[in-house]
Amino acid sequence: MVVGPSLALLRALQSMQTTGSVSQTATALGVTQSAISRSISKYEDGIGLKLLRRDVRPLTLTEEGMLVVAHALEIDRSIRTLNERLKTLKQGKGGIVRIGSFGPSGSTRILPDLMAQFAKCYPGISMSILEGSDEMTRKDLVKGNVDVAVLGHPIDEFDAIPIAADQLVALVQDGSALSKEPTIGPADLAGAPFVMTLAGSEVAILEWFEGAATTPDIKHRIQQTHSILALVRAGMGNAVVTSLSLPEDVQGVSVKPLRHIQMRQIYLAKKPVLANSKAVSIFWDFLSRKRTFG
Repeated sequence: MVVGPSLALLRALQSMQTTGSVSQTATALGVTQSAISRSISKYEDGIGLKLLRRDVRPLTLTEEGMLVVAHALEIDRSIRTLNERLKTLKQGKGGIVRIGSFGPSGSTRILPDLMAQFAKCYPGISMSILEGSDEMTRKDLVKGNVDVAVLGHPIDEFDAIPIAADQLVALVQDGSALSKEPTIGPADLAGAPFVMTLAGSEVAILEWFEGAATTPDIKHRIQQTHSILALVRAGMGNAVVTSLSLPEDVQGVSVKPLRHIQMRQIYLAKKPVLANSKAVSIFWDFLSRKRTFG
């Protein structure tokens, strides 16, 4: 089995191509001449090829030696770039934070201001949002497809910070009998077609119905809030969504408070600290200092 060359050996060969001297190379690298000679001889024995022409002065590289140096230059450049990148990340001036979001509550009402505040403090760290259903966002976080995620419920054994409080509200067709009610209870919605949101509230909605010993008649499962509003506006069903997910204009739809419902916490969650990059750690520390948002 051939053992690959060490970085020190590659740099020694690079220097010898320029200087043609073991002594000058040893001085430049801060090692002894014998250490350089031994490392080159050991690698030559391992690959069965000669890298140096030792019968001439100054020393020159063989064709095989020049091939090794050609690759060494690329390797050394990559390593130097890596070291510079790591230094930048250590200083908090680079990296990327991938954020998963379960829908409009996070993507349009919570994250933009939060990301803008963070960008002012750390302009070198990039951020990207990956939006999906609540279930998909949870899976993305577990699998490592995103670094942090906006969730309606934290995941066991994951770190979580509450970033906002939200309220579930009912959506009913404007002009309907329910639109004239001051508040809406589970029984009011149980007998009509129901549009279930996929934007992170399904668990809380079903618990609300179960608390009244009833269940919704789910006819549609929809991710986008605008699509839910269109169905309710057309009389195709009622819905329950978070107030933060609603746009300012909900023409044709009445938004009603729910009876017997508590405010819902929204969290940013991430894997335990050992799994995080420097950029993610910086973002998380920033969040920890901003626990009073929302």
